Amino acid sequence: MLGVLGGNDIGDENLRAWASSAEVVYAADSGADRLIALNISPVVVGDFDSFLSLPYASHLRLVHSIDQSTTDCDKLLALVRSDGHSSITLTSTEGDLPDHVIATYSSAIASGLDVRFAFRRGIGWLVRGRIEIATRAGQRVSLLPLSRCEGVNLSGVEWPCENAVFEPGNGLSVSNRATGDSVVAAVRSGCSMLFVETHEVSW
Repeated sequence: MLGVLGGNDIGDENLRAWASSAEVVYAADSGADRLIALNISPVVVGDFDSFLSLPYASHLRLVHSIDQSTTDCDKLLALVRSDGHSSITLTSTEGDLPDHVIATYSSAIASGLDVRFAFRRGIGWLVRGRIEIATRAGQRVSLLPLSRCEGVNLSGVEWPCENAVFEPGNGLSVSNRATGDSVVAAVRSGCSMLFVETHEVSW
């Protein structure tokens, strides 16, 4: 599953590649305009206040929600979950509005889904529990707390950590380096993001 938000950060070629590899492509409001321009037909969800292609989208599945207490990302993730999916890759999340970026992380945590982020220069995974990611020696790796995290372990990197406590403002691992063919991150409680820099389109 791929979810496309309104940021214009990821290039068209990469966006096409991510969409072609997805079983279903979801878009929130203006994210759908870009997909439609690329001849990609998404499921569209939101309040449609910024969905400029709406008059030409009658052939698409449209899920209109006017709940102003939730963000477009909240609406998209709720629809993904109600459709019976347990995981999604989110992209076009790096727009020029930092409040939207931070809100997207909050929405991802609250959704309960396994969420991966396709960024311009890498991939990010929400870590609740344990995750192992294939790497190449020398790749840049960061583990960042999105809430208070206890029992934090990071191995397969130049500067590992074991049973640490990470929380916003106190404890993190930024610009670490992979030492081999995999990195393992784990948290006993809380939620963090594991970021691996890569120029590859998919993982």
